[in-house]
Amino acid sequence: MPRRILVVSSLACLAASTLAASPSVAQPVTPPPAASPAPAASSPAGTPLAPPAPAATPPAPGAPQPPATATPVPPDAGAPAPGAPSGPGGPPPAGAPPGPAGAPPAGAASPAEGAPPADAVAPSAEAAPSARAASPAASQGGPDAGRGRTASDPWTALPDGALGPPPPPAPAPGEGTLNRANIPLGRRGAIGVETSSFTGGDSDVSGLAVSLFARMPFSGHTFLDVRVPFGLAIDEGTDAVLGNVTLGAHHIVRAGQRLWLTVGGAVGLATLSGQTHDHSSYEPVGASRAYWDLHEYFPSILPIHARLGAEAHFGLLIARAQLEPALYIPLGRNEEYEVAIQHAAELQIGHGIGGGLRVQGMALPTFDNVDVRHAVARNVYVLAVEPFLTMERRLTFIRTGLLLPFDEELGPPLDHTWGFRFSAGIRVD
Repeated sequence: MPRRILVVSSLACLAASTLAASPSVAQPVTPPPAASPAPAASSPAGTPLAPPAPAATPPAPGAPQPPATATPVPPDAGAPAPGAPSGPGGPPPAGAPPGPAGAPPAGAASPAEGAPPADAVAPSAEAAPSARAASPAASQGGPDAGRGRTASDPWTALPDGALGPPPPPAPAPGEGTLNRANIPLGRRGAIGVETSSFTGGDSDVSGLAVSLFARMPFSGHTFLDVRVPFGLAIDEGTDAVLGNVTLGAHHIVRAGQRLWLTVGGAVGLATLSGQTHDHSSYEPVGASRAYWDLHEYFPSILPIHARLGAEAHFGLLIARAQLEPALYIPLGRNEEYEVAIQHAAELQIGHGIGGGLRVQGMALPTFDNVDVRHAVARNVYVLAVEPFLTMERRLTFIRTGLLLPFDEELGPPLDHTWGFRFSAGIRVD
C-alpha cells in the first residue's frame, strides 16, 4: 500500500513539472477582445440583413505592406478620358461590351465635353497645385494646340498674315494714269504720226507737215527718239520735201509724288538742202506749225536740239511746260549760225479723256540776218495758242487741236491763217 501511494505521488510530480516547462502548449491562445457588434438590422418582415463588413485591420509591424495605390490625376481639358476611344471610329476599351460606335453604356449619362470620368478620384489638397501646374495652356494635340493661348482665352490676337496681306494703299489722284515705271501716259513710249496743216486766208498758199515719230523705251525711264518729217507745199505748184531727220534720247525723272522732269536732246541730219529745193517748197510747211520745230524744215543746217520739260498733276488738272533751245550749224553756202528757243505751257483737265489750252512761243533772236531765204527773216518772235482735245488709253492715244497764230505775218487768227493739228499712235511699253 505504501508503495502504491509512492508511485502515484511520483507520477503526479512528473506531470506537474512537465506542464510547468511548456505552458504555451498546454494553454490555448486567447483572442483580443472585439468591439461589440451593433445589433443586426432587420427588414420590415423581420428577416435579419447581412452584417456590415468589418473595418480593415492594419497589418502588424514587420509584416509585408500592400502596394500603394497611385492617386489618379484628372485629365486635361479636351483630352479623351482613360479607356475611352481615341476618336470617332477608334477601338473600344478592353473589356467593354460591343455596341454602337461612340454610344455610351446603357443606363449611363453622357458626360459633358472635357469633364473627368465619374470614377476619377479627386486629387488631394497637396497634389492640387502640382496638378494645376502640370496642366498646360493648351494640351498637346487638343483644340488649341499650336495657337499659343489657353483654351479659355477667346480674345487672343491672330498671328500676322492669318487674314492675308493688307490691302494696297489707295492711289493718289492721277496715279491710275501711270505705267509700271510710274511715268504718265503722255510721256510713255509710242509709235505714231503727227500732222499739221496751214491755210492762208488771203492767198492760195497752203502747207501740210507729216512727221513719223518713235519713242522707244531703252530702260524704265530712258527713251530713244526718232523723227522723220515730210512736207507738202501747195502754191502755184505742189512740192514735196523730206525734212531734217533727227535722232536723240530723253530721260524722265520723277521729282515728286506728282511731278516729272524731262531731260534730253537730239541731233539732226542735213537731209534738206537749199540748193535742191526752192523756198516755196518748205516755207509753208514750217508755217503750218507756227514755226514750232523750225529746224526740221530749215535748209542747209545741222541742228542740235536740247529738250527740257516738266509735268505736274493736281487731281484732274495737268500742267506741262517745255523749254527747247536749238543751235543751227550752217552747211554749204549758208555761213550764219542761228539760235532758236521754242517754249510752251499748257493746262489740261482730265486724264483718260481731257481738253485744255496750249500757248507756245518761238523766239528767234539771231534771225535778223539770215543767209538762207526764208519767211522768218527779220522776225524775232512768233506766238500761237491751241485749244485741244485728247484721249489717252493704255495702248493708243489721239490728240487734235486748232492752231491760232498771233504773229504779225501769220496772224491774226482765223483772219489771215490758221492751222489744224492731229496726232495718233500706239503705245510700245
